[in-house]
Amino acid sequence: MVVGKAIVAREPVHSLTPNWSLEEVDVHSPGEDEILVEMRASGICHTDLVLTSVPAGHLGIAYPKVAGHEGAGIVRSVGKNVHTVQIGDPVLLSFYSCSSCQQCEASNPAYCKDFIRENYGGHQKRMSVRESGEELWARFFGQSSYAQYSIVSEASVINAKSLLERDEELQLFSPLGCGFQTGMGVIQNTTNAGPADAVLILGLGAVGMGALMTAKIRNCNTIIAVDRVKGRLELAKSLGASHTLDTSSPDFSTLDEAVRQLLPNGVSIVIETTGVPLLIEQGLRSTHTRGRIVLIGIPPPGYRMSFDVAEQINTGRSIMGCIEGDAIPKIAIPQMIKWYREGRFPIDKMITFFNATDYQQGLDGMRDGTVIKPVLLWTGQ
Repeated sequence: MVVGKAIVAREPVHSLTPNWSLEEVDVHSPGEDEILVEMRASGICHTDLVLTSVPAGHLGIAYPKVAGHEGAGIVRSVGKNVHTVQIGDPVLLSFYSCSSCQQCEASNPAYCKDFIRENYGGHQKRMSVRESGEELWARFFGQSSYAQYSIVSEASVINAKSLLERDEELQLFSPLGCGFQTGMGVIQNTTNAGPADAVLILGLGAVGMGALMTAKIRNCNTIIAVDRVKGRLELAKSLGASHTLDTSSPDFSTLDEAVRQLLPNGVSIVIETTGVPLLIEQGLRSTHTRGRIVLIGIPPPGYRMSFDVAEQINTGRSIMGCIEGDAIPKIAIPQMIKWYREGRFPIDKMITFFNATDYQQGLDGMRDGTVIKPVLLWTGQ
């Protein structure tokens, strides 16, 4: 057993508001197919906020828990059935999948039959609060990376020994396991977007920026980036957006009207990362005949999308959902690193580092839009 600090999430006191605190925890020894990882860094993802802001019981979620699912660290101990890493190896972490169900065997691990239970819920008997002895729900997304030390499923681990050129890259690459991967994958896998496509990207967080950079790499003919933060829109232009739309501008009317002023026929693909109901529905209306909207952002609880069924039939439009960009992390993460080295996936322009003790600053920056991807550093705790 080792002792370290972790961000413990308890059931929200106020609706849809995370209840986090940094506490000392005991971390158990790894099981047969598990790894003890000393975390170096972990990205903050909007999914962490959503899945620590809902009442207990929703989607199988229980409290207290340790979230975090964009981790990177060093292997400190391994279970007897672990074969992909050794003690001392650097690792990058992503989501859990069982590897043996129908979807996993079809190379769609993000739709694993156990995805919700294993990734959203997790397991007990891995970590406990040192002072009170409270048992924590851990192995969130197979990793619970908001901790100095965590028990990680081997299924969530990518050995990074051959991927790093400098030790500092481990913390730089830590957020590749979810947000950027989802954005990259929705373009490359879910939609297979290419030169014939006009792509509308709603929201320029890590997912939206990952989609934008990948759309540029795949030579999409038009890329329209939409956000309410001017700094993000300026960065989007430098990354390859052909047009930007500022929803905070007094001149902005409705999304579908603004899009059709640029492209009278509409776009072929909409990537929706905001979860804002109005943008979801106007995004759908922004597509042309046989266009597609891909839903990634989580809307408010209870929201039901409204659309004209007859219009859907007559236009042949598609509404799709997307988890993790339908990516295989062991393929997607090395691909993004390769693009980064080529200067085509400059994630360093979007990452802001915070000491783990300053996690609230990272949360605040993500909420007000001044930070695209906050990453917590666990060194020196």
